[in-house]
Amino acid sequence: MITTNTITSDITWVETSQDQCIIFELDAEAVPYANQSITHPHRHSYQEIIWIRKGLAEHLLDDNVVQIPSGTLLIVPMGRIHRFIPSYDCSASVIRFKEEFLPNSSYLLFCQFIEHTALQLTPEQSVCMEAYFSLIRSEYHEADPYHLQPLRHLLSALIAKLEEFSLQHSRVQPHDYARTLCIWNRFNDLIEKKFKAEHKVSYYVSELGVSSRKLGEIVKLYTGKNVAEVIDERLIQEAKRFILFSDLSIKEIAFDLGYSEHSYFSKVFKRLTRMTPSEFKSRAVTA
Repeated sequence: MITTNTITSDITWVETSQDQCIIFELDAEAVPYANQSITHPHRHSYQEIIWIRKGLAEHLLDDNVVQIPSGTLLIVPMGRIHRFIPSYDCSASVIRFKEEFLPNSSYLLFCQFIEHTALQLTPEQSVCMEAYFSLIRSEYHEADPYHLQPLRHLLSALIAKLEEFSLQHSRVQPHDYARTLCIWNRFNDLIEKKFKAEHKVSYYVSELGVSSRKLGEIVKLYTGKNVAEVIDERLIQEAKRFILFSDLSIKEIAFDLGYSEHSYFSKVFKRLTRMTPSEFKSRAVTA
């Protein structure tokens, strides 16, 4: 199994391994290597949970940089533009897993259009996290590679507990959560499949079988934004990824994202980022 002594392979492990979950520690030995090897924003094909128990970290998500203090649980959804730089005294546990590793998907934490999910935990919650991570680490190192059900369910339980922590500090009340979660998850799943082809709110309303008012209330509840804003932001997030990680021209990116007019794409991009796509590209190149 993976240990802190194999941090070199940990950094790229999920990209090359057929397995679907990896757990490792960032400590005084591993942090210098991690900081040297990951100097530019990048994206992963897996979900990531980072439990920072000591030290600090700088985290860039898309084009937003925040400082992460100790006692924080950081969520990094797959595909997001991301760079994590821990301080040299940082101590953290990292869990990376493919989405299909879990029996059920949830978009309360791993959402593509919510900004940083960084949960600052209380001392009591930190003790709880240590208990969960201890169980998961133990099962991970002892797990039969042909029978990973206990590890799957322990990870699902950890995510459920983190969702509980997150909801305790949100505008979502328990009765709202119970009646809206199914539609919220379906909306997230649908938008990930169709956001390039379907830009209109009416499509999502029709496919989900709810009224536009109902969908608007649910999206507002979880994001503080309206449906049209969420669709536009998902498109522009993807545009940023194309600009940073492809050789496509701005016009080609607009076409790939379903915009029939390059000028309208640029208008939406500037409205959401206060930069044109060309200005964003120039800034990224010189950063």
